[in-house]
Amino acid sequence: EYGPRWHQMALKENRHKCFEDVEGVARDLIRSKLTSREKLACIGGSNGGLLVGNLITRPIGSSLFGAAVCQVPLLDMKRY
Repeated sequence: EYGPRWHQMALKENRHKCFEDVEGVARDLIRSKLTSREKLACIGGSNGGLLVGNLITRPIGSSLFGAAVCQVPLLDMKRY
């Protein structure tokens, strides 16, 4: 975390930036051979479940993880 300003930069219309950040970290872990797609997993609950739900439905994110656990997600933001 780099403070409140950094946090605010990924809210509302810029929410996609937090998904892109996780995808970037996953790509770097795979590229540096610290892990492989088959061994890399993501897990999140509540708002973290929203993150996982987005990752597994995005074209790039869905190709980076061998497994995903989406716990108690709040995915229907239009109805909420």
